[in-house]
Amino acid sequence: MEYIPQDHRLKTDRDNQQQEDAMPKLNDATSGMQGMIKSAQTMFAAAPMTGAQSTHFWQAQEQFLEKFEDFSTAWFKRRHDGTRAALEASRQLADGAMQNPQAAMGILTDWQAHSMERLAEDAKDCTEMLTHCAGAFVTNEVEAIEETVQTAKRAVKSSKSEPV
Repeated sequence: MEYIPQDHRLKTDRDNQQQEDAMPKLNDATSGMQGMIKSAQTMFAAAPMTGAQSTHFWQAQEQFLEKFEDFSTAWFKRRHDGTRAALEASRQLADGAMQNPQAAMGILTDWQAHSMERLAEDAKDCTEMLTHCAGAFVTNEVEAIEETVQTAKRAVKSSKSEPV
């Protein structure tokens, strides 16, 4: 029998105990990694089904932006028209209509009537824009859901047909 110093035996026993203590941690880490890998596999398996939703989301965004641009272009044109109309009304008033209250009231009434028409156009265009955007949103969502269902059906069908 070989002589093993007391210190060395204690150290070996301590090392063995540390290894045993580390084993559950290693097992926990391994099962944690396996869980993460399974989650990632599930996420990547579902990726083809999210493609339609992503595509339709960006198509709807493009439609929204086009309508916003149309609305804002028309809105700015009306603001320019309103500014020119106000400038013309102020010129007419300054050129002598202030001495004639009836003419001044006619100029202001005309300017105000056209201002109200522009505001009514703003409201109409805004309503049309929002209605179009809501329709585009619903249409794109319905199409995305239909495509997702078809993709899911194909995925299920192909998974059933593959040998295990």
